Amino acid sequence: MYLKKVELHGFKSFANKIEMSFEKGVTAVVGPNGSGKSNISDAIRWVLGEQSVKSLRGSKMEDVIFSGTSNRKALGMAEVSLTLDNSSQMLPIDYEEVTITRRMYRSGESEYYLNKSNCRLKDIRELLMDTGIGKDGYSIIGQGKIDEILSSKSEDRRQLFEEAVGIVKYKHRKQEATKKINATKDNLLRVTDIIHELQSQLGPLEKQSKKAKRYTSLKENLLKLEVNLFIKEIDKIDLELKHIHQQMDMLKKSLALQNNEKESYFTKLEEIQKQLDLWENEIEHCQKDFYATQGDIGKKEGEVNLNQEKLAHFIENIERLEKEVEDIYRDNIKVTKQLEEKLTQLKNVDTSLKELEENLKKETMEYEKINESSTIKLQDIEESKSSIINTLNDISDKKSDGNSLKTLVNTMDHRIGQIHKDRINYEKKEEETQKKICDLQQSLETVLKNLEKTEKEITIITIEKDRIENQQQDIENQLEIIKNQTNHNQSKRNIIEEMEREHDGYNRSVKNTLIACKKDKYLGEGIYGVVANLMKVPKGYETAIETALGAAIQNIVTRNEEDAKKLIAYLKKHNLGRITLLPLTSMQKKSMNQEELEIVKEIDNAKIAIDLVEFHNQFLKVFSNLLGRVVVVPNIDIGVKAAKKLHYKLKIVTVDGDIINIGGSLTGGSSTFKGNSILGRKRELEELNQSIVILEEQGKRLKEKRNILLEQLNNKQHKLEILHKQQQENKIIEATLKSKLQQAKEEKYETTDFIHRMKRELQELEEAKKTTLEKYKLIERAIQDMEETISQTKQMVEGYEENIVKEKQQLEKLNEGITKGKIKTATIREQKKSLLQEIENLQTILKFNETQLEEKNKRIAEINKDHKILHQVIEENKIQLQNLMGILRELEKKLEELKKKRQDLLQVDKQKKESLQQIEEIIKDLNESTYKLDMKCTRLEMQQQSFYNKLWEEYELTYIQAKNIREDITDNINIGREIKTLKDEIKGLGHINMESIQEYENVKERYEFLTNQKDDLEKARQTLAKVIKDMEETMKKQFLEEFIKIRKNFNDVFIKLFGGGKAQLVLEDEKDLLNCGIEIIAQPPGKKLQSLSLLSGGERALTAISLLFGILLVKPSPFCILDEIEAALDDANVNRFAGFLQELSPDTQFVVVTHRRGTMESADALYGVTMEEEGISKIVSVKFTDEMNNEIAS
Repeated sequence: MYLKKVELHGFKSFANKIEMSFEKGVTAVVGPNGSGKSNISDAIRWVLGEQSVKSLRGSKMEDVIFSGTSNRKALGMAEVSLTLDNSSQMLPIDYEEVTITRRMYRSGESEYYLNKSNCRLKDIRELLMDTGIGKDGYSIIGQGKIDEILSSKSEDRRQLFEEAVGIVKYKHRKQEATKKINATKDNLLRVTDIIHELQSQLGPLEKQSKKAKRYTSLKENLLKLEVNLFIKEIDKIDLELKHIHQQMDMLKKSLALQNNEKESYFTKLEEIQKQLDLWENEIEHCQKDFYATQGDIGKKEGEVNLNQEKLAHFIENIERLEKEVEDIYRDNIKVTKQLEEKLTQLKNVDTSLKELEENLKKETMEYEKINESSTIKLQDIEESKSSIINTLNDISDKKSDGNSLKTLVNTMDHRIGQIHKDRINYEKKEEETQKKICDLQQSLETVLKNLEKTEKEITIITIEKDRIENQQQDIENQLEIIKNQTNHNQSKRNIIEEMEREHDGYNRSVKNTLIACKKDKYLGEGIYGVVANLMKVPKGYETAIETALGAAIQNIVTRNEEDAKKLIAYLKKHNLGRITLLPLTSMQKKSMNQEELEIVKEIDNAKIAIDLVEFHNQFLKVFSNLLGRVVVVPNIDIGVKAAKKLHYKLKIVTVDGDIINIGGSLTGGSSTFKGNSILGRKRELEELNQSIVILEEQGKRLKEKRNILLEQLNNKQHKLEILHKQQQENKIIEATLKSKLQQAKEEKYETTDFIHRMKRELQELEEAKKTTLEKYKLIERAIQDMEETISQTKQMVEGYEENIVKEKQQLEKLNEGITKGKIKTATIREQKKSLLQEIENLQTILKFNETQLEEKNKRIAEINKDHKILHQVIEENKIQLQNLMGILRELEKKLEELKKKRQDLLQVDKQKKESLQQIEEIIKDLNESTYKLDMKCTRLEMQQQSFYNKLWEEYELTYIQAKNIREDITDNINIGREIKTLKDEIKGLGHINMESIQEYENVKERYEFLTNQKDDLEKARQTLAKVIKDMEETMKKQFLEEFIKIRKNFNDVFIKLFGGGKAQLVLEDEKDLLNCGIEIIAQPPGKKLQSLSLLSGGERALTAISLLFGILLVKPSPFCILDEIEAALDDANVNRFAGFLQELSPDTQFVVVTHRRGTMESADALYGVTMEEEGISKIVSVKFTDEMNNEIAS
């Protein structure tokens, strides 16, 4: 098992959700001070159940939640998830991957999850027991844990060893067992007490149970006799009802026949109506189709018009392009003509050149023949002539070059003229396109302004709509509150009304009397009701008046003594108890004398009770008798003083219900009335009714307001829909305009680009022309210089020739001819070269024009193709338009036919309804006859029901149940005697506790059950005691075995890390292995054996690390979090520490929070913690390769 990953969100400085994945081996977490790296170890400690705020470096548990920064809000929750690889099944759970999650809210609520299932902290702790993982284990070691291990109190470090030796689970089980055994002892004591109590109840309950069973037997016999008398009357009514039912059956048959005929007419009328509905639907569909076809015709006509406009546009484009092609053709003809002229000139030059070359060849051969004899003589002259010839050749070349340059300049001038002409046309086109763009942009701006305006209106209306919705929601909330309050008040009112109906609070005799008077109108005649219901008492005085009246509040007021006697006789007859009656004719008034009235006036806030009560004037004697000599005072102190002044002759009652009785006795204490008093109940019922009316009125007003808001909301919604539609239309227009604008811009770009290319070409031609003219001037100057040179040379040659004129006259003539031939040949060659250059330029122009022609013709062909397609579409649309017109005419005709059929059927419907009316008259007469019989039947059934009710009210029997106990009655007189005998015997039994039968059985059953439970508890206590003893033996054995291994490993690791010395672990009390402290003794090399407190910081840290590594060698923890525990070590000890980490890493995964270089070098992976944003930690991960480790080491 190993730590796979940790996820943090909102924990301390980790505001953003981060995930850290870990592999086996050593992982180092590094970062500057304050960056939050130790928060990672705190997070792991926290998720494993740490409850100590101090251990988490906080002042309250809420501190673990990200508290915010100047730029970030505080979070309301912190969550950490820790995922373990459990493929080794080290944890006793059937998952290969276990995720423990802890979540805490600012409210203080904390949640734990195991693989995303809610669980308790206890479940997580039990799962991790004896694994070394947990808040008390040795898997998380920080600076605080080092101090705890090396604490002066040896008991403080014991928990670490218990986790290491694997007895924590046993210890926890022992604690649970001890709790159970203590609970068992407590349960035994309680069960014993209950058994004694039940034994004392069994005897009396057994006697009461036997008496109740006898009473039940007598009541059953009495019931049988009384019920049989009722059955006879019920059966008599049954015979009469059967005869009436037969008559009713005959009437019902006739009625059924008429109803069937009526139904038949109804069916026919329904069929007619269905047919009418069908035709109505068909007419409606036909009309819809008719209007839809009209709409389609309109659309088609619009399409035809639009396509014809497009067709006209295509024709304009074709005409423009054809004009441009015609211009190019004209230019080609002109250039071709020039080319033909130049080619003719070239041909003539070639002929002349050929003739000159042949003549020159002949003259040269003759010259050479003469020259052979006069070479020596003419050598000097020849050299001079040769110089002249060369110069002349150069002049010829220069002149040829000059002619070529002249031709080139002429060609350039022609091209410049053509470019100027094209540029004017394209600039005109550019202006037109620019105007089109401006128009489109203006239209687009207008649309965008409309869109912006619409969006603003939408925003404003949306805000208003949200405001109205919020107001509506507030009203809905208020209505819900009012509804809940109304329901609450209505429920409360119903309860109080039910209490009033059931006469709750009245004694049984009064209640039975009131119920009887309500059922029997004769009995209730002359009865006005109880005193409580005949008066109204102001709020605050209910307790005082109810106390003053006492039991009299339930007295019943009657019209006279006769009515009172009638009630008393009824109560005696039915054995319903005793009540007090107040006849109006016999009641005497009671009032205070003048002296007493004067004394009462002098008493602070004292009031005469009768003055506080509202009642009808006819009951004056009653209330005067009951309350005329009663004084109500605010409290008992004032009451005592008042009683003394009145010489204890009047009853004085306080508002709280205390009484100073006539004669001086006091009655008081806690009130039993509170909110359930009879008078308070009446007042509360009135208040509830008023409250319900007010709430309903408030609800009505709120609903009216809600309806107004709903209307406003609908209006806003309607406006929004219109605006959204406008917005959508404007967006479509915007898209169309943008498309056209883009097309115009592209067209302008092409035109502008072509103008720029022409400008560049013009500029290049102007510059080339200028350069050519400059070259031409240079050539002219060079020719002039050469001609001067020739003139000088000729003068010198003439001096020589005077001496040899005679000898060389012939040679000179030949030489002259040859020279002239060469000059002429050179001149003709230059002419040919110039002609070739001109021909090449003209061919280039023709080639460019051909390209332009091809592009223009291609575009014309495309437009012609589109023109043809569009023309076909227009023709198709026209055909479709004709078809639609035909469909429209057919629909119009069909509509007229359907309307005629509907009218015919309506006439039939009218006739059927008249026949139906006649049948309904017959049915009405039959129904009246049936009603009369039904009324007679109802009267008999009511009589019969009254007998059923008596059966139920007096005996709680249904008619069927009563028939089951029916017997044949032979002598009514003997049955009457028998009934009287049974009633006398029942009366002789006295008070009967009917519940005693079941109570006796229940107590007996419970007594037997608890006796068995007591035995089970005793056995459980003995079993638990044995389990605890066995666990203690197991823990002692395991603790001692593992402790010896840890002690040996501690000493071995100590020697390796310190390079010598020794260390020991000593049990302070070997007899008490499970509770004694553990002492650590350390002796670094070169020092005496001394207390841990005298060691240096580095030595203390290294000692604790030795102990940790010693434990891990005995019982490796799946993973271990070390938080800067090597901070106090020097570099050499850090390297030893890092080496040990690598040795232990095959069995234990290490995550080390560190600043030390040596620890970082030994890590297999590195996590960096930084704070790029103030107060918020961020994770950067690096997995080391050997090369990276070497770089760190260097």
